[in-house]
Amino acid sequence: MAHVAFLGTGMLGSGMIEAMRRHGRAVTVWNRTIEKARALSVHGVDVADTPEAAVAGASEVHLILSDDAAVDALLDRIAPHVPAGVVVVDHTTTSPAGTKVRLPRAAQRGLLMLHAPVFMSPAMARESQGVMMVSGPQALYDRVQPSLAAMAADVWYLGERPDLAAALKIFGNSMLFAITAGVADVLAMAKNLGVDPVEAMSVFTRFNAGGAIGGRGQKIARGDFSASFELTMARKDMRLMLEAAGAEPLVALPSIAKRMDEAIAAGHGKDDMGAIAAASLKG
Repeated sequence: MAHVAFLGTGMLGSGMIEAMRRHGRAVTVWNRTIEKARALSVHGVDVADTPEAAVAGASEVHLILSDDAAVDALLDRIAPHVPAGVVVVDHTTTSPAGTKVRLPRAAQRGLLMLHAPVFMSPAMARESQGVMMVSGPQALYDRVQPSLAAMAADVWYLGERPDLAAALKIFGNSMLFAITAGVADVLAMAKNLGVDPVEAMSVFTRFNAGGAIGGRGQKIARGDFSASFELTMARKDMRLMLEAAGAEPLVALPSIAKRMDEAIAAGHGKDDMGAIAAASLKG
């Protein structure tokens, strides 16, 4: 029977596999730590002892691993065993540089490959929610699109540039990390000021700070630094934040303050605070 081979049964991969089984697909799984693969037997999957055995006879191959090195090592193993004409879909978060060479190199060795990283939690994967970004040949995407559409609420095909999905994936993750760092710094200020941390976070139930991504973020991307929040005034507020934290350790604010000072010294004091990105946009 034609089946899906799924290589990598970590938290996210396991969620995807559970969703595939719920949709009635036959799935053979493999994982380097075989016990993690066998734990999915309760969902009716077949467990292969080797990745070579998992892909034998597969109609589609999916993988989600830890990093570039793991992906490259696995591709070396399975390349001679993937049936001709079968598309390999890599959901791993990998480097743009590595992905840029990986897809053409795969094609040269006869592997039909797409890169499709995701923005989803394991719980979202089990419910086929979240966003999946796809880069690679249009013809390959068209062949597996129905399958991918069953795995995520939003499947976003980005075109044939092989590294674009990898780039956008780390852009998105970087914003998650920046928000997490911002929360850490808010809580550091709250601790020094004697404000309950839950109460400190309540400000964001009324103030949607994330809205700045679509507004100021687009202005910055266009290089538009017309001021709605002048950099010198933002730097004054930064001073208040650093004072509010006292001796508490901060994650992001000191680095932002340093970049603000550099931008002001470069003549951007009267520009919008988005001018801290001016140096990044040059050239």
